Amino acid sequence: MNDDDALAEWRADRLRGRVEAFQARRPVLLRHPGRLNDEVAEWGSRLFDGTARNLVVVGDIGTAKTWNMWEVLERAVKVGYAGTILFATPAEWQDIVGPPADRDRLREMRVADVLVLDDLGSSRINEWQREILLGVIDERWQHGRPTAITSNMDEFDNALGPRLTSRLGDGAIEAILEGEDLRAAR
Repeated sequence: MNDDDALAEWRADRLRGRVEAFQARRPVLLRHPGRLNDEVAEWGSRLFDGTARNLVVVGDIGTAKTWNMWEVLERAVKVGYAGTILFATPAEWQDIVGPPADRDRLREMRVADVLVLDDLGSSRINEWQREILLGVIDERWQHGRPTAITSNMDEFDNALGPRLTSRLGDGAIEAILEGEDLRAAR
């Protein structure tokens, strides 16, 4: 085996390991095939050239918002995206903001190459949480790190305030998912 073959094999092994690790983190009930939303897919393709900004995926309960986020990121990893991806569920977010706030996890959220805040607004966001979230989102915004959110809310100002809404919306791709509750259809 020559050096080029060895390097190619090493890269393939590393990619395979990264894909397997990502797939192991993906929730079991979100591992099924489906149709990826076009706007979400477009955002995912921008991860490679550094032009991905924020992504806002909104829709009613059960319209596959979370599935779309896991799917687009898994597809990106499969084709070689090597950035750090942090996926925060509502329960994880509540644990992070405390009080006391988990400063190490907040730091991870600020510097991750991609941050997903899943189901943002599914629980009440108080002033303390809003201030902590502003620190995370502001730093991400200043450094052009993409933040993706999924939410049932179609209007963010009341829950998040104008500063957060402005930063999340700046250059964001918006995907609106419509349809029936897919969980109820099973």
